[in-house]
Amino acid sequence: MYYGVFHIIKAVIFDMDGTLLDSEGMSAVATDYGFRRVLGRGITEEENADLIGRPVKKILSQWFPEKGDEIYETGRKYYNDNISSIRVYPGIREMLEKLSGMNLRMAVVTSSHRTDAETLLNIFGIMKYFQFYVGQEDTIYQKPDPDPLILALKKLHVKNTDCIYVGDQPYDIIAAHGAGIRPLGAVWGSGKVERMEQYHPEAILKAPEEVVKLISEMQ
Repeated sequence: MYYGVFHIIKAVIFDMDGTLLDSEGMSAVATDYGFRRVLGRGITEEENADLIGRPVKKILSQWFPEKGDEIYETGRKYYNDNISSIRVYPGIREMLEKLSGMNLRMAVVTSSHRTDAETLLNIFGIMKYFQFYVGQEDTIYQKPDPDPLILALKKLHVKNTDCIYVGDQPYDIIAAHGAGIRPLGAVWGSGKVERMEQYHPEAILKAPEEVVKLISEMQ
C-alpha cells in the first residue's frame, strides 16, 4: 500500500530490531526473565508494549529506580546467552544487496546499545551494507524523538527530502515525521498494519522486496 508522491532518493535508513532482525520476541522473553528474577513477577502485556522500539534500560530505570538496572542486566545476560535464536528476516539480505547495487547510502538507527547493534549486524553478516549505525548512546533522546534520525542525516550528508526511513513500530514513524523523512512501515515482522496506519506512513510494506520495488520506481 503506497501513499503520497515520491521523489528520487539518495539514502535509506533502517530500524534494526523487528525490521532487519527477528529479535523482538527474544527481547521480550529476556526482559520477562529479568522481571521474574528480580521482581518475582512476569512483565505485563502493557509494559512490554511500552518497551518495544524504545531504550529498554532507560525506561526500566524510570519505572523502577532501585531495581531497573538489575532487571536490565539480568535480562541482557539471558538475551546474550540465547542470541543464536535471533534470525535475519527472509529477504533482507537480498534487499540490501540490491539496494547496495543501486548506489544508495544506507545506515541503521536503533534504540539498542551500540555494542549490541555492532554484535548483531556483524554476526549476521549485514554490517557491510551500512556506512554506519546510530545507537542509543549517540543521542540524548531516542525514538520517537527525531534526534537519532537527524544525526544520521548529517552523517549521510543528505537532505531529509532525499531519504526514506524503514521501521516496524509507531515510534519509528513518529520519529521520521519529526525529522522530515518519509517513513515506510515494515509489517513483514512484528509491525502491524492497523497500528501503522494510525501514524500515516507514506507506504506500508509487507515484504523486504517491496522496498526495492518502491525505490526503483523513484529513480
